[in-house]
Amino acid sequence: LKRWPRQWKIDLIEKTNPEWFELFRGTGW
Repeated sequence: LKRWPRQWKIDLIEKTNPEWFELFRGTGW
């Protein structure tokens, strides 16, 4: 699979700000 350029940002947010990660998932990321 090809990883999206912003995938590392999502991983970083997931580790540092779980609340933000859930918010981004809610918006359709």
